[in-house]
Amino acid sequence: MFDAVLRRFQVDYILPKAERLGSIGTTKELYDKYLKIAWPATLQGLMLQFMTAIDLAMVGALGAEALASVGIMGQPEMVMLVFVRALSVAITAIIARRKGEGDDAGMNSVLKQAIMMTMLFYIPLLIICFFSIEHILRFTGAEDSYIGTAVDYSQFIVIALIFQSFSQIVGAALIGYGNTKVIFKANVIGNIANTVMNFFLIYGIGFFPKLGVMGAGISTMLSSALIAALLFRVINKRDQTLTLQHEAPWKFNREVVHTVYHVGGSSLGEQFFERFGMYTYTMIVASLGATALAAHYVCMNLMDIFYYFAMGLGFAGASHTGQSLGHKRPDMALAYGRIGSRIGWIVGIVSALIFILLGTYIVQLYTRDVAVVAMSGSMMGIMALAAFPQALQLVYSGVLKGAGDTYYIMKYSLISIAIIRPIVTYTLCITIGWGLAGAWLALLNDQSIRLLCSYARFVKGQWQHKIV
Repeated sequence: MFDAVLRRFQVDYILPKAERLGSIGTTKELYDKYLKIAWPATLQGLMLQFMTAIDLAMVGALGAEALASVGIMGQPEMVMLVFVRALSVAITAIIARRKGEGDDAGMNSVLKQAIMMTMLFYIPLLIICFFSIEHILRFTGAEDSYIGTAVDYSQFIVIALIFQSFSQIVGAALIGYGNTKVIFKANVIGNIANTVMNFFLIYGIGFFPKLGVMGAGISTMLSSALIAALLFRVINKRDQTLTLQHEAPWKFNREVVHTVYHVGGSSLGEQFFERFGMYTYTMIVASLGATALAAHYVCMNLMDIFYYFAMGLGFAGASHTGQSLGHKRPDMALAYGRIGSRIGWIVGIVSALIFILLGTYIVQLYTRDVAVVAMSGSMMGIMALAAFPQALQLVYSGVLKGAGDTYYIMKYSLISIAIIRPIVTYTLCITIGWGLAGAWLALLNDQSIRLLCSYARFVKGQWQHKIV
């Protein structure tokens, strides 16, 4: 049986000779190329997630309401990143395709115009959000008992998003180019800085004031600025192919803007529907009370750690898909997609085992609140099941995004996340009365639907013929 499973990981099974359009290399070479991009991209996401995890863990020592103060900002933060996340999908796909075509001027023109779009359209939005943050948090479901500390924390997070948006765009360009290692290094440095500053600012060590939840927000803001500065240094070198020093002009080009709109517009729709669904989802969970909300965010943060392992696979798939299609090798794009799915299964298995065997112990690293720990621990079985569709749907959607097939993703996101998920969540949580367990069953259902939709599209192969 083991030999039969092992054969499925071999190149002759992944891409039979009848499907090849040229040489493809050995099994080891293909996996090495895939993981060369996947691992740094995975670790980049993990570093960003650990920044939030560190905030939650350190603030968790202050109690459930302090934990809720940090957690309640999660969905508003993601909503504020909708524009940048959609733009980054387009940037990755277009730059990967231009690299495959050998168009250096096209790559750098896209990078510069993406940065300008972010500065012109996104920063004004963040300024509005900064002055409206209390209303935003109350709309999300924040309670009077912790709204003050939530506002103190969230204002610094909004400022941090200015730096994170720049890092997101530059990171998307570097992923498309295939240089993810520098992103990882920048995020490691930023997370170390965040941890150290959290320690001093939250608890008031030495001559530093004891700022509590606010200290976590300040630390995140400063570490985000550090990461942005490090990435700016990377793309501002003259000896790089992807660089701001390239002669490509700093002005909007109609062709580039049209391509970004064509790919990024559908991704914006996907992001909007996803955020609408998740926002509604969070509001329903918040209505269950501070303890349930705190337990939910601990579980979500733990789930997101493994989410980023799968996200790294999705980034690798997007980069290899775009470059392979640019090289006129759709067979190689297909091979990398299949490789990603196999690694995705491994990620799902490892995630499930950790949730089942160690989940309750890991929760105790976030908080010692007995009620929060007990409620979080009861979710581990559902989280283990959800790990598989989560990992695989991110792999397949990464391939589709790399090909520029974002309109299809937008359509099933509308149906699954924006419509079905809120309805199922309300029904299970409130109508039937299953509480937090109902919310996590709704998440499992949503991930499964998205897996079926993305896998069906991947198998049919229309994405191999998309023009970007």
